[in-house]
Amino acid sequence: MIYREIAVISAVVCVAILCHSPVRATDSQRLRVIVETDIGGDADDQASLVRFLLYCNEWDVEGIIADRPANKFHSDPVRNHKGITANDGYELLLGYLDAYALVYDSLRRHAENYPDPASLRRLAVPGWNDSDSGVELLIAAADRDDARPIWYGNWGSNSGSISNLRRAFDKVKQERSAAEYEAFVRKFRICTLDGPGHTRQGHEDQIPLHIETGYPDIGGRWYHRFRPLTERAGGFDVRRDVQENHGPLGALYTTPKEGDSWTFVYLIPTGLSDPNEPTWGGWAGRYGRRGGDSLNKAGPNAAPFFWANQQDAVNGNTSRDNTASRWAEHMQNDFRARLDWCVAKDFTDANHAPIIHCQNDDTAAVLRVAAAVGSKLTLDASGTIDPDGDELSYRWFVYAEPGTCRGEAMLQDSTKSKATIEVPINARGKSLHIVLQVTDSGAPPLTRYRRIVIEFR
Repeated sequence: MIYREIAVISAVVCVAILCHSPVRATDSQRLRVIVETDIGGDADDQASLVRFLLYCNEWDVEGIIADRPANKFHSDPVRNHKGITANDGYELLLGYLDAYALVYDSLRRHAENYPDPASLRRLAVPGWNDSDSGVELLIAAADRDDARPIWYGNWGSNSGSISNLRRAFDKVKQERSAAEYEAFVRKFRICTLDGPGHTRQGHEDQIPLHIETGYPDIGGRWYHRFRPLTERAGGFDVRRDVQENHGPLGALYTTPKEGDSWTFVYLIPTGLSDPNEPTWGGWAGRYGRRGGDSLNKAGPNAAPFFWANQQDAVNGNTSRDNTASRWAEHMQNDFRARLDWCVAKDFTDANHAPIIHCQNDDTAAVLRVAAAVGSKLTLDASGTIDPDGDELSYRWFVYAEPGTCRGEAMLQDSTKSKATIEVPINARGKSLHIVLQVTDSGAPPLTRYRRIVIEFR
């Protein structure tokens, strides 16, 4: 398969400041998110929590469940409680929420929808086996009159606690009718750290979508690839960019290991991905179906269970790492900027991502376009702005692996705000993924995307 970009000279376009507030998703577009963490053991959960809290404005966070009990709180040899006085995972979680409260006003200067600290604290509950708080939170969320699914991520139930979602599923199955139980389970989408031969919450036959972010083991678990792929991406430096001079929340960051972060990085709305389409790829990598095991039986009725088993070709090299490393610099620059927000005294003292207006649409949703074979399609992002008035560079490119088109696609003006694509004549019934990547000239430079999926008729 051959794809070409017709342009070699970088183009930058200066854009006037039109507004300070970034485009936001409508209520129907925002994802409902609940996470469960065994915070207090391996220190990576705490690092993931720092990143999660800096992005919590992007979703409707409906719960944070801490499932490490007191008798397992001091047992992990790689723990680092960062001086917080706590007796269990829930109390440690509250220490991080206290730090979030100290930077909340600063964060609000730069983006809307950050939940106020008091409401976020009310959504934090203990979740060890002799507490029903996590189970009750999950049941109440699913029973709420809200048609949107709930995205649940488990960062590890490694302290002897049973997954609170499994307990909730078991309880509902026992107490409600078969139809009510099925409807309850189908409210959830799972984006979680499980394992090669089991899931933490069970009930796989009823779950509509399950993304495993820790496996498989292909030269190493996907969980363990987070650190090597991100720790130095784009010159990122943990001490300089996170732990020092970035406020009390950044000071609580522990380790760049952060393997649990894949579970919610997958959900960050950058315009690049659709969480309902794991095979399309995004900041957390690209996922394919599991097959031939008890969790994902082969055949037309195979369970919708995915994990990180795909590969991308980048600069002549094909590997699984490329599915995430190709975006890692952008992701870490974005993280850096949010840490700057924690200490910036004014909106103008930090950088903010471009707002892409593409094909008359300024949301972050993937665009789907129908095109006739042999035609020429115009791709227009000329209405794109930067909240800080920075210069913008454009790059349109074919993301080959998620598509099914095997013909040659010709992109013209691929480094301008408006490009054209010549539709291959043999593409009927196929699809092609075009990604627009827009990067500003701020410090750090920030990138947003729009993906256009072209269906050929």
